[in-house]
Amino acid sequence: MPPALTIRVAIPEPDPRIALLERFFHIYRCPTPYHVSDYLRAADDNQLDYRLLPAISIRETRCGVEQVENNWWGFHNGLEGFPSVEDGIEFMAHRLAEHPYYKGKTLQEKLFVYNPLPAYPGEVTRIMQQIE
Repeated sequence: MPPALTIRVAIPEPDPRIALLERFFHIYRCPTPYHVSDYLRAADDNQLDYRLLPAISIRETRCGVEQVENNWWGFHNGLEGFPSVEDGIEFMAHRLAEHPYYKGKTLQEKLFVYNPLPAYPGEVTRIMQQIE
């Protein structure tokens, strides 16, 4: 009789970024839901740093506390709305990755185009560093 065949199934490790973002949003007292999976999916799909949009949301609207029409990122000076936060995350990630204003630019250059205040890129990158 042949020996029994052993099948090993790899169980994926949980993404460590989930806990980092949840902790970050909790510290900043962001409203729930935190949309962590939406942020991660949009960042990965658009090859963006996963910390970028959460940090912009803190800087622009205190993570949605001061938002209008699901615009947690202050897009178009907060005058543009989105059908949902999830739609806003997807739109913003795609825009920061693919729009001619941003495509091919470094993180610092993207942030300066997003908000040309001289201190803005540093403010957002400091918030991003708090995530890890």
